[in-house]
Amino acid sequence: MKEKSQFEKNAADKQVELLSEALSGAVGAGGHWLNATGKGYPKFYPAGVSVSPFNALFMALHSDKNGCKSNLFTLYSEAKARGASVREHEKGVPFLFYNWNKYVNKNNPNEVISRNDYQQLPPEEKSQYKGVHNREIRTLFNIDQTLLPHVDKKEYDAALEKHGNSVEQGFGEKELRELRPQFNAFVQSITGNMVPVRTDGSGVAHYDTQKDAIYIPRQKDFAHYTDYAQETLRQIVSATGHQQRLAREGMVMKNGVPPTEDAVKQEQLIAEIASGIKMLEMGLPARLSDESIKLVDYWDRELKENPCLIDAIESDVNNALEVIRKAERGEKIEYATYRNHRQTEQMKEQMPKHFFVADEIKKHPDKENKTIVLVIDKQGKSADVILPAGASLEVNNEIKGMSKQRIQSALEKSGIETVRFYNPDGALGYRPDDRYFAEKQIEVARLKNWALETLSTIDAHPAVKQADKPGFEQIQMVQDDKNRWALFIKPEGKAGYSVYPDKDDLNRFFTTLKQSLDNIDKVRGELARKYYTLAESKPDLKVDLFHTADERIDLNRIQRVAVFKTKNGAILCAPIIDNQRLQPRSVTPQQWQRMWIAEDRNSFKQHLAATLFADVLNKSRAQEQTTAEKQEQELETKNKQNEEIKSDQPKENVEEEEEVSKGMHR
Repeated sequence: MKEKSQFEKNAADKQVELLSEALSGAVGAGGHWLNATGKGYPKFYPAGVSVSPFNALFMALHSDKNGCKSNLFTLYSEAKARGASVREHEKGVPFLFYNWNKYVNKNNPNEVISRNDYQQLPPEEKSQYKGVHNREIRTLFNIDQTLLPHVDKKEYDAALEKHGNSVEQGFGEKELRELRPQFNAFVQSITGNMVPVRTDGSGVAHYDTQKDAIYIPRQKDFAHYTDYAQETLRQIVSATGHQQRLAREGMVMKNGVPPTEDAVKQEQLIAEIASGIKMLEMGLPARLSDESIKLVDYWDRELKENPCLIDAIESDVNNALEVIRKAERGEKIEYATYRNHRQTEQMKEQMPKHFFVADEIKKHPDKENKTIVLVIDKQGKSADVILPAGASLEVNNEIKGMSKQRIQSALEKSGIETVRFYNPDGALGYRPDDRYFAEKQIEVARLKNWALETLSTIDAHPAVKQADKPGFEQIQMVQDDKNRWALFIKPEGKAGYSVYPDKDDLNRFFTTLKQSLDNIDKVRGELARKYYTLAESKPDLKVDLFHTADERIDLNRIQRVAVFKTKNGAILCAPIIDNQRLQPRSVTPQQWQRMWIAEDRNSFKQHLAATLFADVLNKSRAQEQTTAEKQEQELETKNKQNEEIKSDQPKENVEEEEEVSKGMHR
């Protein structure tokens, strides 16, 4: 990272100071830390231009700290030009201004275009470029820090009426009720374009990373509507950090290991800040959750002791809110990581060994016969209730004779404390992994007045036992550099490898694939299990198709590798070897395919360059060897000549020469 100037360091220190004071102040203010008086979103005065999320955060915190009546800001020079100068001794707030002046191709660093050329590109081509910017820091002042209230009170009052706090704007319960449909529409956009937001009767808001779904208690379970809105926003922010989206450290498992405690705490801070900014957009106050208040001292310490943390927060917050904004605009959130993993995830869901129980359960809820399925965890005192329909707690769509209230009451009488309602499929569908049903009791039941009558039971033990066998994160046919087909399998939590299948198995696979039969995923899974078992007993069957076979090549000489597609469809590899950029060479479709399934893509590209440029690397090595041999021969000849000279000299002279020689090397 480029070292910060002193001006940048001062700006960062000011940001840390504002944020730390606001978070610490929330402890004694009922959790409120941002925009407690309900001011409008920060803007430039008088043009009304909005600002980026992170800038808005510190402008609002500055306004709160100084007791300003609005979040309207101006530059010193502009205030002076309008005849309403900044008052003496007033301190402003740093504003980060990014001047985007050029864009570089992500796949070809040598291709740099201007901002004007970038803006002319179609959307699909824009995604191939990343902006290169210069960061400038300006200082802004709130209009309350200027002479505007004195030199033009009418204009000042008009600005407050439109952009001031809730009192100045006349914002009350009526306006809050009018805001609810807007927020509901926002949630619907998120559900349709990014992640489903579902009502959950457990009373605990949470984001389920496995199901990639958000669960929020009913509005009436919250003390105030603003609490409901912000909790929903917290969980939406968390969902942006999923592996398939922004892959934030606090949300991602690495090699089967959960995120560190520190990463989780930082992720919670991101959720609080980003959700607070969204509340600010709606003109609502933001408060910390009860769990977050406990972390204020930790965040305060980290912000002050880690100078890079504020920059990391800026990046994470801005990126998270950008994803949310795209979903709001109706854009489907499909990042490259999501597209790359989607087929794999779909395949995993379709593999029957993981969902035998869920598939069996969905057969039993029946509207006509009034039957439901109960999955009871006696130890955890919880129960899942699968209804034929009507699982939603928000919409009154209950089936006659299947009252959720009566079902819950009957379960609570039997000692159950937490009850969750599901449908067999659809948005509120029930589809846990088979492992979920270990130590759980599954009953087909029917409501009889205020009691539940058990009709039959479902034995999940065989499916649970089967689920303990290894699953596969990825199964794919790939070709090696000799066009031979290999089956690449990656067991869950283990490194992937390839195996060359038998001819009969290859014929079976490609026949099924060619005929577009529905059981292709079944065949794929069967082959994976077969060759996994064989490879575990005979490790020699495992083939590495992602690394060079030439062990003589020094990979450290390859500093950087770019693999990219040209406009005409050609695939090229352009490495930097021994600090020299070499002319690109062609990459085969087989190599291109393997690159996208490699577990370590950078490592694969390095080994690919080693394969494609083996002649260069070996030639350089041969030249080094030839030079070394030549130097050794010259040294031997010289030593021989010296020996001949020494033999003709008197003995004392020889001894003296030896002494001198020894002295030179001491």
